[in-house]
Amino acid sequence: MTSLTLYAFPTAPGFFNPSPFCNKVEILLKLAGLDFETVMPEDPRGFSKGKLPVLKDGDEIIEDSEFIRLYLIEKYGATLDGGLSDDAKAVGHAVCRMLDDRTVHGLAWSRWVEDEGWVQAKEIFLQGDPDGIGDPMRREMREGYTFSGFARHSTDEQRQLIKSDIDCLATLLGDQEWFLANQPTYLDATVFSFVANFYASPIKTWSIPLVAAQPNLVAYFERGMQRWYPEGSQMLKGQAAE
Repeated sequence: MTSLTLYAFPTAPGFFNPSPFCNKVEILLKLAGLDFETVMPEDPRGFSKGKLPVLKDGDEIIEDSEFIRLYLIEKYGATLDGGLSDDAKAVGHAVCRMLDDRTVHGLAWSRWVEDEGWVQAKEIFLQGDPDGIGDPMRREMREGYTFSGFARHSTDEQRQLIKSDIDCLATLLGDQEWFLANQPTYLDATVFSFVANFYASPIKTWSIPLVAAQPNLVAYFERGMQRWYPEGSQMLKGQAAE
């Protein structure tokens, strides 16, 4: 047994984290069977990389979800790869890079830059932003995506790019329960976290119908909720029945 601290954005009890990167680490820790507590820092910029998630293990501080995954392999032997072949691992690597380095642009832009999403995100991520750190973070986000090129696309073009990524996930999943294996792997920790945030986040944006149009991804989300967030799953079913 071990005691770890995951620094992450706040989330409602029993539900997935509204940050796909924070949620990815949460699921990795659950899959590894490691005990942890989740803490919301006063200002994420207090860490050296200025972002979440961050894992604290004794005197060790590990920043970034991917480096946390690698740390769990090195420190605890938690490969969480389900015995995947080298070819499958290569596919998993490519899918993770697509989500982490391109698909996330649409999610972040819809929440931090577009006005409709920002009104909601400020309440959830920054608890109303009483310290006024939100606007500087929002400016940095806009400038970063302008520099990277995503902000230079029209709204329709941005959404076309994200739709193609979601359609890719649906094609790769097919009629399987999990991606690439008969049991959840590190890839599912990543994919579920993105699918959940695009489809069922309390921050409601244009991404919801993109996932809703793919029945196998909706079923995949429901399986993930039942496995990792059973309390939240029951609450969602109750809301749907009302």
